[in-house]
Amino acid sequence: MDYATLLRSGTPRVRVPREDPLSWIPRAATKLHSLWLRATYGFAGFGAHVSIHYSCEIRRCHAQKIRIEDYVMVHRGVWLSIPLISSDPEPTIVIGYGCNLGRGSAISARNQVRLEENVLLGPSVFITDHNHEYSDPELPIMRQGVTEGGRVIIERNCWLGYGCVILAKRGTVVIGRNSVIGAYAVVTESCPSHSVLTGNPARVVKRFDVESRSWKAL
Repeated sequence: MDYATLLRSGTPRVRVPREDPLSWIPRAATKLHSLWLRATYGFAGFGAHVSIHYSCEIRRCHAQKIRIEDYVMVHRGVWLSIPLISSDPEPTIVIGYGCNLGRGSAISARNQVRLEENVLLGPSVFITDHNHEYSDPELPIMRQGVTEGGRVIIERNCWLGYGCVILAKRGTVVIGRNSVIGAYAVVTESCPSHSVLTGNPARVVKRFDVESRSWKAL
């Protein structure tokens, strides 16, 4: 039923409750937090119109190895971690133009994790280019450091679903552009562009067919 028909039928319109007038407080806190980060943390790059929720965890000593480009939104409880500061002049974490990081997500990078433009992360996504070392069973894992790992590149316009994991054990794991990673999938290998991946270990279940302009199951 369209709006004109609704009016003619005499059906009362649904009243939408107004937003909580106190909701401006966390929004203001996030704005101030973003300005504080820009002014005092010394990032490798910090673009325009960046919003980082005040609950996010970013250590000041890691900021020099993090580049955040324009129009990035980082939601509640996101964690950006760099366990080892390398001498490589390249940033260790790169978050490209227009990226949106869902609440509770985490990026842990030893070598480099790069998100190209307009990458969308659902809640609780975990992206890492290394793992905990556990080769010595006589030593607590927390004292064994981390593996050499590899690199992760998430190409433009990808969508990573709820709770998925992207892990580079070695080499470079590339998620091709315009790809979708299903909820709770675990990706440890590269995938081509225009792919849908699901499962653990993740596999390609759909590809976009250019000729028919549609997604086709494999």
